Amino acid sequence: MDLKILTFNWHEPYICLMAHTGYEFHILEPETGPGQRRQWDRNMRPLPQNGRIVGETEAWRNLEEGNYALVVAHNLKDLAWARDYDIPKIAVFHNKFSTEAGLSGNSVDKEKYFRLVEDLTRGVHRVFISQSKRDDWGLEGDIIRPGLPLDEYGGYDGTGGFILRVGNHLKERDLMLGYTASSQIVEGFECVTLGQNPQIPGSRLSNGFDDLKEHYRRGRVFVNTTVDGYEDGYNLSMLEAMATGMPVVSTCNATSPIENGVNGYISDDIATLRQGVEELLRNPDKAREMGKNARETVARLFPIGRFVKNWKQAVQTAIDLFLVRHEAVEEGGAEGFAALPEKLNILMDTNGNPVTTAHYLERALRRQCHVITCGSAFTREQRQNWNMEALDWPVNQPEIRREPGETIQSVLGKLPADWRPNVYLYVETGLNAIPADLHTLQVPKVCYLIDTHLNKEQHLKIARHFDMVFLAQREYVDEFRRVGIQHVEWLPLACDPEIHGKQNLEKKYDVGFVGSILPNLPRRGELLDRLATHFNTHIERQFMKKMAGVFSQSRIVFNNAVRNDLNMRVFEALCSGSLLATDEAPGSGLTDLFENGKHLVVYEDDSIVDTVRHYLDHPDEAERIAEAGRREVLARHTYDHRAETLVDRVKEWVKTRLTEEGEPVSGDNGVSDYYRNVRQDLLHLVPRDAQSVLEVGCGAGHTGHAIRERQGAVVTGIEVNSRAAAEARRHLDIVLEGSVENMDLPFAEKEFDCILFADVLEHLVDPALVLRKTLPYLSERGVVVASIPNIQYHGILNQLGEGNWTYEDEGILDRTHLRFFTLKEIQKLFAETGYEVRVVEENLDPQYEKFVSPGQTSIRTGRVTISDLTPEELKRFFVIQYKLVAQPAIHAEGSFRSDSLVQMDNKIESHEFHNKEVFS
Repeated sequence: MDLKILTFNWHEPYICLMAHTGYEFHILEPETGPGQRRQWDRNMRPLPQNGRIVGETEAWRNLEEGNYALVVAHNLKDLAWARDYDIPKIAVFHNKFSTEAGLSGNSVDKEKYFRLVEDLTRGVHRVFISQSKRDDWGLEGDIIRPGLPLDEYGGYDGTGGFILRVGNHLKERDLMLGYTASSQIVEGFECVTLGQNPQIPGSRLSNGFDDLKEHYRRGRVFVNTTVDGYEDGYNLSMLEAMATGMPVVSTCNATSPIENGVNGYISDDIATLRQGVEELLRNPDKAREMGKNARETVARLFPIGRFVKNWKQAVQTAIDLFLVRHEAVEEGGAEGFAALPEKLNILMDTNGNPVTTAHYLERALRRQCHVITCGSAFTREQRQNWNMEALDWPVNQPEIRREPGETIQSVLGKLPADWRPNVYLYVETGLNAIPADLHTLQVPKVCYLIDTHLNKEQHLKIARHFDMVFLAQREYVDEFRRVGIQHVEWLPLACDPEIHGKQNLEKKYDVGFVGSILPNLPRRGELLDRLATHFNTHIERQFMKKMAGVFSQSRIVFNNAVRNDLNMRVFEALCSGSLLATDEAPGSGLTDLFENGKHLVVYEDDSIVDTVRHYLDHPDEAERIAEAGRREVLARHTYDHRAETLVDRVKEWVKTRLTEEGEPVSGDNGVSDYYRNVRQDLLHLVPRDAQSVLEVGCGAGHTGHAIRERQGAVVTGIEVNSRAAAEARRHLDIVLEGSVENMDLPFAEKEFDCILFADVLEHLVDPALVLRKTLPYLSERGVVVASIPNIQYHGILNQLGEGNWTYEDEGILDRTHLRFFTLKEIQKLFAETGYEVRVVEENLDPQYEKFVSPGQTSIRTGRVTISDLTPEELKRFFVIQYKLVAQPAIHAEGSFRSDSLVQMDNKIESHEFHNKEVFS
């Protein structure tokens, strides 16, 4: 889908990188002062072909007419400019907060500044250009590291023989760019400085992008001194130099990609770095050798393909979140499912990449179900970016193309006329994004997420859009449940015997490994190096049957987990019939599926050489274990088994929903209007400045949704009714399904400004326990808002006088009520659990005004008469329900101000109480 995006011209090189997504960018030149704008600087970069400069009037008109799909902001000023337009937005965080504060002389009021940031980014998808920047801000969001198109760089020769520095305002930003250190390094050498640097003699702007690239090609060495703690160990100009083939001399930084003596020199000692510069100036061959390694570093760690993929996913997420938040489609039967047939029609959202779980699972599902695939094509560029040139296997592209940004409804329109899906299955491939309108699909939506150990935050976002979630990594199942994703199960990876099966080949290697050895996986490389010094160790990057061939030729197959994952190599190696030696990967479930010494061998890092030598010296024992492992994986752990499990679980889940409580699932999800009420009578008690609200007993989420719409608060719900909880997820930010009394609450201390119990406490076995349990999660100015029926009501006394206590479907004697309260008991409940009641409002029986006369001191209801009552005591027999605001006793002052609390203070001052009571 072609998207038109509005962005702001603060960073020409970064916008040019974003242009590789193929989207159309309208670039607004922002105002920098009265009558002044930051114009596109063609000395930095030519305007990309899919970019166009627009004026403010044109941008406003396009926003008003809905011509933009998205706004990408690069700072708070951009967000403030666009805040009044209801459109998906992304905020890019280029700098650390610590750096911004430091450059301003630490004059920033951090608390005030963060409130501003949170206000401007509410409903905005955040993107951070590095992990360290996200960590420094402490905010949620995607991490998208830069990526460089290597074909635009190259040709390094270093013949200019000079040191190169590139950057703007290097001296003014010494705090983050380390100008002082770089000056000490280059002192006495020929140094060229390019950029806007009015305080550095001889510095100049490049004469266009070609001139900049020519300096990268001709300069001998690039100097980088970005300061650890204030900036990453690289910036775009350094990566461009490396992509050209230039070595780097750099001060130490925890995130630097420089390896000392490999692609440059890195040290905290200035004298050592000057020696490195001297060596590279003296030895051009050494510079070219290191520069070649530097270029390979960029190809490996900063590929443009991954940058583009991540940006497309971020755009998709921003649009998706916007649509869900605004309920862009009419609510209806998306939650109501028909009974499933014996043989399912599965619409499988995937990618043509054959080296993925999706490919194997698709093969298995086609043997059991009717499958049609949709998704984006697997391209030659993706094959190159994923280092899959050795792949020799046919690519089966999705039958229906669904490019990023394309809707699921468009896919449905392309299906055969006589074929409609019973189930939608999304399988993570790393290349396919979920459709923004997924919630419009009226069939069970199922996802299978593979690399949660690498993409947990992204997977948590994806999972919220599905009815059932399967995780390949068991360690994260409980965490997903804790944040409200209830229907989540572990579905381990597996093998495909037709591809990974045993090949009758001669054993050529003692130890074989097929996979990646990367700088970010040092443990794997170190273990393989250790094995290679003692045994005939073969390392290769191969795929499919050729990979199985390497395994079959190895006496022992080595495996090593990444972040304790249970990877597919475990199952593939076992299927090949060779002995698998692997680490345990605690928490992965490995030892629940296979037995150490019976199906495979678990090594310890310190003794891996001894372990391997033992089994090489005892081939009969090794063969016995290997064959047992092969039989076990063929019997229980093929993709046919996984496909059968997935289909059975989905059928069971739908059947349970259809028969739950003996009622069919209807078009309205079987949720009664009781769960859909908006408690208008309580909204004014919720403080308007509360930005984080917990609603216990949220029902279908309509009250919480009203709070979100009114003030932009983040609303979390807890609901025990599964159908109501499912509907609430369409209205609230987070919904936990279950009993608040029994669940472990996964919240941060002081997370909520308001906790709402709307007709909830009377339903609990132990309401005091719950009030104590939720107390730590109230912020310092936070409040509890509650409504509780009054058992002192005169109608109940009348029943008691007749000897009755008859439960009803609703009302004070609702048959689901477990606890009963008078006003005094409410006061005691809150006082004993650490709260102070600040406001009480009464829902009065209309008869009160007719019944009560001046001087009346008694009430008679049926055969019951109560005398000697004060006016306030008399009124309490006509209260149907109390509504109250309470605070933690130690925080009773300086609280959030609900509308009612403000009004109450005014009435206290004027001694005007009417139908309210105040406790202070």
